[in-house]
Amino acid sequence: MAFILTLVLAFAALNLWTFVLFGWDKMRAEQGGWRVSETSLLSLALIGGIGGAYAGRALFRHKTRKKSFNTALQSIGFFQLVALTFCGVYFYEPGGLSTPAQAEIVQTFVEQPRSLAYYSNCSDARSAGAAPLYSGNPGYRPALDRDNDGIACEPYRGR
Repeated sequence: MAFILTLVLAFAALNLWTFVLFGWDKMRAEQGGWRVSETSLLSLALIGGIGGAYAGRALFRHKTRKKSFNTALQSIGFFQLVALTFCGVYFYEPGGLSTPAQAEIVQTFVEQPRSLAYYSNCSDARSAGAAPLYSGNPGYRPALDRDNDGIACEPYRGR
């Protein structure tokens, strides 16, 4: 979760920086001073600052008439949209399952009849074919859940 938060903050900072550079470049263009290169602005958009680029372009009315710049910015936006769509479809995991083996384990668990069950230890649960045990389901006890993740008697490497 910390990784996702860090990633979101990094993209927010990148978009803010891109937005600020669009405004600064517009100010420098009006004053006749040193400017930010179009390559730099487009590179920032390409690595994730596309939102800041579009917002800066719209708010500061900067680079709106330059056809080659607009075409490049729209191409970057289209490329990122296609890439995000591909990632969303390719990495989508229904139910959070990452492998067919895990899906099969969950399916067999769902198909088991629900009854009151008590397992004194994980070996008993495994021999009964009930492992892994999920929180809220028959047979689950916090004492069997070593890592407190809501799944007891889960398979670990080396077993």
